Amino acid sequence: MREVAVVPPIRLAVCITFHFVAERLGYLGSVLANLPTLAASLDVTIVTNASEAEQQRVLDLAAANAVAVKLFVPTGLGHPYLLPWSHFPVMREKFADPSFTHFLYQEDDLLVRNETVHYLLAARESLRAAGLLPAVLRVEQAQPGGEWRASDVVDPVSLRDRPMVRDPVERIGYINLSACYQGLYFLDRACMEEHLTGPSSSPDFGAWPVRERAAQGLTFSHRPPGYKFRYVVPVDLETEMVDGRCFVHHLPNSYACDPAWAYGKRAVTELID
Repeated sequence: MREVAVVPPIRLAVCITFHFVAERLGYLGSVLANLPTLAASLDVTIVTNASEAEQQRVLDLAAANAVAVKLFVPTGLGHPYLLPWSHFPVMREKFADPSFTHFLYQEDDLLVRNETVHYLLAARESLRAAGLLPAVLRVEQAQPGGEWRASDVVDPVSLRDRPMVRDPVERIGYINLSACYQGLYFLDRACMEEHLTGPSSSPDFGAWPVRERAAQGLTFSHRPPGYKFRYVVPVDLETEMVDGRCFVHHLPNSYACDPAWAYGKRAVTELID
């Protein structure tokens, strides 16, 4: 897979939810160290329950020499499961500043590559007329250097059973897979406004558990007829495999390494039947 070195000319606000667990700081540190590759201008906020001074010091160390971060510690949550939903005040603040072109919300253990941002920007234009949005695919490895496996997709799909939008330039078709959990969403200003002012901004909207709903973005909003999700993945129509540009590494590899889960077992080369 060829890596793209050019940084997109966008101003990106990034918001990461981190429920403080010291053992997970390594994942967060890797994510933060990689963020400067994603955009020419960054603004990074960590939404966390780390209210103690020592915890906040440790978070600052995790970001040291990588990227400047702000910490947002919400109050009056009512339930810890609502912590991921506390990124909405941050998004509203960034949307009020017209210099921000894009917003990335993500969980603390997802490594988004420069190449994936390029894909998201280009595919957004290819899909705009169809009312669809480009998805990423969380992937894992059972051992370092092993095959990539889909974190969340258990059942393969057939290209012949899915509506498809074909890219006007590349031999790429965009389809729904059998599952669409991404652990993040990437929005331009039009989509930010839709998300902030529509039903998808409510914890009561959607079919997933409340914590997962915080990352669903526009998954279930204004889906075109025939589509289960508004987000679609790119498939190479020559190889009939999901295009690797959309892969986002779920750093713990927790599903791939745990035989008790059905998730994380299907190779990405076997997602299209």
